[in-house]
Amino acid sequence: MNPGDGSTAWTVRATNPSQGPTTSSAPLHSGGLVLVVAAGSERLQALDPGTGAERWQRKLSGGTRVVTAGPYVLTVAPNGNVTALDGASGAQRWTQRIGDTGSVWWGGPGASGAPVLYVATAALDGGSTQLAEVDPATGAVRWQTQATGRLRPVGVARGAVHLLDGDSAGKTGGVVRVDVASRTVRKVQLPVPLFDAEATVGPDGTIHAFGGGGALVAVGPERELWRLETGAASGSAPVVADGQVYLMTGDGRLLAVDAAAGRLTGQTKPRMASQGTFSATLPAPVVADGRVYASAPDGTVFALDARNPAGW
Repeated sequence: MNPGDGSTAWTVRATNPSQGPTTSSAPLHSGGLVLVVAAGSERLQALDPGTGAERWQRKLSGGTRVVTAGPYVLTVAPNGNVTALDGASGAQRWTQRIGDTGSVWWGGPGASGAPVLYVATAALDGGSTQLAEVDPATGAVRWQTQATGRLRPVGVARGAVHLLDGDSAGKTGGVVRVDVASRTVRKVQLPVPLFDAEATVGPDGTIHAFGGGGALVAVGPERELWRLETGAASGSAPVVADGQVYLMTGDGRLLAVDAAAGRLTGQTKPRMASQGTFSATLPAPVVADGRVYASAPDGTVFALDARNPAGW
């Protein structure tokens, strides 16, 4: 899609569609290519972003997740088998079993700025979570530590891994930070828990999380900084850029909130799906070149001036 006017630049059909169990996700980027797993395809496709031409593909088993870390692409099977591929060519770099069933992988910057991988594996009783840093080039485990709670990753910022502390019922009661250098664990308890929380961490280390009840909260290293009731029953993961927090709600509103003060600075009209239904799962907005791009439940994709949310 052309980001300037929204016109379709190219379209690619899913390869070898089937009815078997597969996992689709938003497109990823690695090695200068766009990575997609179309629903029902059971294949990872790497496409040229300019033309849509397929550069390579790889068959996936059911339930396999795809994670990127710089020029590396990882396919993570449900049983913990991990295979690393070169993002540009699809060539296999290494394969081994790290973590276990239910492990969550994600890529992030290391202390030197080079890409690294992290994996979080919660104990069966949910009482603790093992966190490890993995070299994406070799698969070597650089360090691992254990922290109390059923932890779910948010991201990496200011030399720390940030995670949500929740339970099996979807209630998030706190935010955990693990220092990458010292492995020191710090937890901030939320005054009021969030349910089915989606979160992001900004470059300053502040976590912004949205809960299913409509609350958007900012959490600093010591305490909750602010809480805004949005009135939205559901929403996307928040995105932080240029001092604003952006959020797409289940009724099709794009919200902009001052990241420092927690004040609503702009919102669009609702764009609900047919017959006024609500969508429980929404793509997060994308901010680039002074614009914020969003996808609404009614199927529309739109772009707005990120510098003037009051004019939406």
